[in-house]
Amino acid sequence: MPEPRVSRAAAPEALPHRVNDTVLATNPLRRYCADPNLAVFDGRYFLYCTDDGVDDWGTTAFSVYVSDDLATWERHPALDLRDVPWWSGADGAWAPSIVKAADGRYVMTFVADSQIGAAVADTPYGPFVAEPEPIVRRGEFDCHTIDPGTFVDDDGTRYFLWGNGRACIAPYADDCLGFDRDRVVSWVPGDFREAIWIHRRAGVYYASWSENDARDPEYCVKYAMSESLEGPWSEPRTLVEQDPGHGIYATGHHSIVNIPGTDEWIIAYHRFAYHPGGRWEGGDGCHREVVFAPLVHREDGSIEPVRPQVGSYVRPLAF
Repeated sequence: MPEPRVSRAAAPEALPHRVNDTVLATNPLRRYCADPNLAVFDGRYFLYCTDDGVDDWGTTAFSVYVSDDLATWERHPALDLRDVPWWSGADGAWAPSIVKAADGRYVMTFVADSQIGAAVADTPYGPFVAEPEPIVRRGEFDCHTIDPGTFVDDDGTRYFLWGNGRACIAPYADDCLGFDRDRVVSWVPGDFREAIWIHRRAGVYYASWSENDARDPEYCVKYAMSESLEGPWSEPRTLVEQDPGHGIYATGHHSIVNIPGTDEWIIAYHRFAYHPGGRWEGGDGCHREVVFAPLVHREDGSIEPVRPQVGSYVRPLAF
């Protein structure tokens, strides 16, 4: 059973504020970031991610990152958990996702207190205003209530994705502030851990997800294919995995986006922040960086495994 509603006891100014603004030279965002949701709106890249670098995943604010080429990024304030009415001060701000609702507004889903909330803005730049209650409470649907995602099918139907331990999917309401609880489908693909993502190309559905623990160097992304969202799904294949030879570890929690008007696809994923002498010292999974790579679909419909690079992919949107 989900937990009952609990009023927040502390005033916003008494709640914690934790953000690590260390400047890194090893990734395009120049900072610790994780759990990326890359999107394209109005001819620009928008990235919604966990602002990382705080022990025990304790960051308490979200930013929106905007770019024209995946190389140079602007940072905009998105949401501070102190402005979320139901946040108790426990846990941190994790794994945001974005969807454009039928009314043209933008809805960012996010994790706090191990529950999933929603916040709304008139533009993809934010800032976002949080709804008064979570849309999925801790204890619902037989999974750890984290890692929201979004899939928009070819017919425009918007789907809400989430889950750790089990993957869940359900159609969004038109305003994307709720979903049809009678149509929730859950399953466990492969050795699923978290971060379910779905995209569709040439009539084929691709489900992809992370396996192992985010603190494990072998954290990786697997995928499966199907002709239907209901399955059956093919046997899992590896999409992204560590490259010890280049000191790259824990390659996971990804998103995939299509460049509009093309058959080009991009994957965003995180990894332990790169260190020339090896993996990030300590490798605790709380100090991660986001990078980008091209995603190539083969003629048979399968996807070429992504080969992690020390740097990151650059792809200007302007032709």
